[in-house]
Parts: sequence; C-alpha cells; structure tokens
Amino acid sequence: MKKIFYMLILVMGTAMYSCQEDFLERSPLDQISDPEFWNSQSDLELFLNSFYDSFEGWPASGGGKAPTKDEGTDFALEGLNAFGGTFTQRMDGVVNVPGSGGGWNWGNIRNINYFLANVDRVPEGGNMRDHYVGEGHFFRAWFYFDLFKDFGALPIITVPVTAEDEDILYGSRANRTEVFDFILSDIDMAISLMDHSHQLATPGTRLSKDIALLFKARAALYAGTWEKYHQGSVFEGQTNGSAYLQEAADAAKQLIDEGNFSLITGDSSSVYFDLFNQVDYSGNREVIFYQHFDRAVGDSFSNQLWNWPNGYGYTYDASRFYLSNDGLPIAVSPNFIGDETLDILEVNRDPRLAQTFMVPGDIRRIQGTDTLYFENPDVDNSGTGIESQKFRHIVVDPAVGINNGNVDYIFMRYAEALLIYAEAKAELGTLTQADVDMTINQLRDRVGMPHLTIGNITSDPNWPDYGYPLSDVLQEIRRERVVELFAEGFRFDDLMRWRAHEYWMGERFVGTFATPGLKELSNVPVNADGFFDPFQNRLSGPDGGYGFDPERDYLMPLPTNELTLNTNLDQNPGW
Repeated sequence: MKKIFYMLILVMGTAMYSCQEDFLERSPLDQISDPEFWNSQSDLELFLNSFYDSFEGWPASGGGKAPTKDEGTDFALEGLNAFGGTFTQRMDGVVNVPGSGGGWNWGNIRNINYFLANVDRVPEGGNMRDHYVGEGHFFRAWFYFDLFKDFGALPIITVPVTAEDEDILYGSRANRTEVFDFILSDIDMAISLMDHSHQLATPGTRLSKDIALLFKARAALYAGTWEKYHQGSVFEGQTNGSAYLQEAADAAKQLIDEGNFSLITGDSSSVYFDLFNQVDYSGNREVIFYQHFDRAVGDSFSNQLWNWPNGYGYTYDASRFYLSNDGLPIAVSPNFIGDETLDILEVNRDPRLAQTFMVPGDIRRIQGTDTLYFENPDVDNSGTGIESQKFRHIVVDPAVGINNGNVDYIFMRYAEALLIYAEAKAELGTLTQADVDMTINQLRDRVGMPHLTIGNITSDPNWPDYGYPLSDVLQEIRRERVVELFAEGFRFDDLMRWRAHEYWMGERFVGTFATPGLKELSNVPVNADGFFDPFQNRLSGPDGGYGFDPERDYLMPLPTNELTLNTNLDQNPGW
C-alpha cells in the first residue's frame, strides 16, 4: 500500500455510541459489519454519533484541570508548569515544521465522505433520513473549517479515497477562497435538510438547522474578515471579504428573526454568572448547542471543571477592556477608582467583570449552611493572581458532593449571533442604530449597562492598536465581543482573522499588582511596574515579548513527510 497522506482506514466501530438519550455522552459499540449496515435511518444515526466527540467541551474527569479555551492568548495565561502547551506557541511564533502529523489529519473527512457516499443505500422513508444527511454535510464542513483555519488552502475531497485514486492522492491544494466556498456549500446543504432544534427529540444536544445557521454565520465572519484584513499579504484570499460578511449577517439575522432563541434575563448582578454554571441546559432559550455531563452514568461522562483553581490565570490586560458602569472607558470615566489591585478591580465596572473575574470576598463554595469565601489567589498556580469566577458551580449538591463534574458545556449560544450580526454589518458599513439596539444594546440591557450610540461614542485612549485604522464603532463592537464571549474560546481565531499581530508582538501580558502580601505567597516574577509577569524570560520576541512573524505564523506548516510523498502539495508561506 502506498504511504501517502490520504491513506486512511475507516474503522467504523471507533467511538460508535450506544442508545443513550444525549448524543454527546455515548459509549463505544463493537465494530459493525458494513454488509449488514445501511438498512435504516437508525444506522445513519449510529454512524453519525461517532463524530459528536469532535465537539470539545470540558476535559473528562481525571484530566487534571479544566482550562478555558482561550488559554494562551492575551485573555488567559497557562500556569508555568504547563508553559507552551497552548496557543502561546502560536502567539510567540515558535512552532516548528513537524516531520508528520501537526494537525494535518484527514481521518474525520475520510469517514464522513464514506458516510455521504453510502447514505443512498438506506431505503427511503423515515422522518429523520434527510436530517441525518444534513448532519453529514455539517460535519464535513466542520472538519474542513478546522483544517482551513490552520492551513488555509486545502485539497477538496468529496469521496472516500482508495489506493487507485491517484489523481486525488497526489492532487494539489485549492486556494483558500475555493475551499471556503466549498465549506459554505456544505453548510447550506445542512441548513436545507436539517430540522430546527425544537423539532428534535433531544434539542440542544443533537445538530439542527439553528446550529448550522450559527455555524454559517461564525465561519463566514471568519472568512470575510480574514479576506478583508489580510488583503495585500501572503495570506490574502481571492476577494475583499464583503460577500462572506454579507453571508454572515444574513445567517445571523435569519437565526434572530426566526425567534426560536433569545437572551436569558434576570438580576443584572448575577444573570451572566448564572448562565455558565448549570448542570442541564434543556429548555434554556439562549443555549443553542451544549454538551451534557452526568457523573451518575460513569466517570467518563463527568468533567474536570470542579478541580479549582485550574492552573491558568486571567490577565490584567484583559480586565481593561471592561468599561466603567457609566458606559465610559476607564481612562476617561469619573467613576473609575483604579484597577491595579484585586480589591478595587471590579468597583464601578461593567457587571460582567465581577461575574467573570474572581477577587477576595467572592463566594468560593456554599455547602448547606456553610459559606466559604475566596481570600487570596494561588499565584503560583494561576501565574497571574487573577482566577476565574465564570463557569464556577458554587452551590454544592449534597447528592454529588464538592467534586461536581456535571456542569454542562456551552458550544453555541444566541449572544454570539447578535455579536456576529453587529460586527458583519459594521464591517460592511451598513450598521444602523436599530441594528445596534437589536444586538449590542440587548446584551448591555441584560447587565444594566448604558447603551452604545453610534453618533456618541467616547474615544478611548486605550483602544487596542491593531496596526491599522479602525472606526470607533468597530472598536466598541470588538470590545463587546471580548466582554460577552470572554474565555469561551473565540479569542485566538479573532486575533488571527483580524490580522492583529501589532497588538501583541513584542508585548507581554501580565497579572495583578504584586502587593507585599501576594509576593510572600508566590515565586512568580514581577515586572518593573510591580505586576506579576509570569512569562518574563519565557518568550522569544524583542524585549522579552511575543515573537511572531506576520509573513509566516498566521498559518501552520504542512508536515514534511506529506510534502515528500506528494510533490504537488506546496508549503505554507514562510515555512
């Protein structure tokens, strides 16, 4: 058999699932026999269940920690004992060309192409057959989009590949615009075939038309802003991004207008915090797609979120995106009293800051009639001294105990659709005040923050310098995206699609001010201004900051063995 990068064996039994009700917590089945398969729509469901593990929620119980998906960006730094095992390597530009692997993995695409090639063997009939075909197209788009973000140009493969398919095996890469058009076509097919979530037996844990719409909006925003901001660079696409941005706006608006989801509202001082620590999101109108955990089923169905503190720390720099409670930037607000130390960090600020960051006096745990309060951060564990309040389940369930691994993980929620719509419209230059009121100001209303008014935006001396001019309203929409989606795994992709390297190159992000009391409890380095500086002497760039080559590091390198086996493949720029 030829040793080439598409030689992938379909092992259909791998990660197949049993007939539990929630599709993200299935147990493996024995291998199934292909001649005896493809008899009913249940076979389609069984095959597809194996792909649900590709949605990564909290690490399974026993994983040691449950880090934020933004770990390794300017939002959150990994603990020093795990330095470099996150996005830090990408941000610092120290990735090496791998001999093999390196994320150039086509197994899932090989398997989903096998599924799509065989669905017609299942007899017509059954009310879910078309839906499952739609799921197949969704999964192929999802797997392609993951590769697209890392590698850009890709071979477009729509059939199961065998050793005889030399034209495919030794084919070249389609350009990034062609690849994304292919991804969009698969998403559109999924949207046309799948049912809405409320029409399914297990809404929220099974793929749906609503999930596909939000995925389309997310992916099109990524592609559109990439093609806009990378114009003239070695990573440019074939367009200026406008068509993709319109696709993003249209998909988000369709999801909004259909009215199946809305923001959860409540007490402005706790509603945001309460959204992220629930053990069951069924019936939650904001959560569109989630992973359900249930320790009662077994340890493999619980997660590591209970293991707090979690070996990472939020940054002081991230906290400065949050406005004062009068809606003004902290640099100009009379309400701002300072933010260097934890005791004043959250005073007179956007309420989402207090519901995301942890400061002394916050509740750590409520167990029966006992309440345990947070006193001092574990600086050595976090690196920055700023620990996470978001995602914490503080009320102990007596039936489960302190180590509760049942907190569900949100993959998609309605707030993201609002933010995508606002950003896409602003990038297109068509944003109106009505659009802002329908999106950004709904998010602000939930936490009691003043509205954003297009004609009355106060200039912020601390707006990030992304390396190019940006309108006031786009600066504020990007700020709102930071605050609302903080630590939910969007940050690295945002920095990449915005071509924002000027913002972090040569910089180091720091923790809280090292008061004498905290210094005594920590061995973390402190910078000249007195802030914890965990990456001091760790990064590769100028002045000890991030090193990043903007002509190379926006994409990953292809492994050398693939380039050797297929000379029609070309390496990414700069590698």
